[in-house]
Amino acid sequence: MFVRIRWFVAGVAAALSGVGYLMAQVRKARQKLTAANIVAAGKNQAAAWLDTAAERLAPDDAGHRRR
Repeated sequence: MFVRIRWFVAGVAAALSGVGYLMAQVRKARQKLTAANIVAAGKNQAAAWLDTAAERLAPDDAGHRRR
């Protein structure tokens, strides 16, 4: 009987810790998905694309285009 109670308590503890972990992950994701953070990420990505395009289009020292 005590073995069953021990397993039940262990299961409840595991479930509660899992729910706590998931709540923390959801909280972190909500903080990351604010409008300001999304706009900042979009700006950074656009700047990175422009930098990459500029590097590809810029001629190197030998006068040839980079590929």
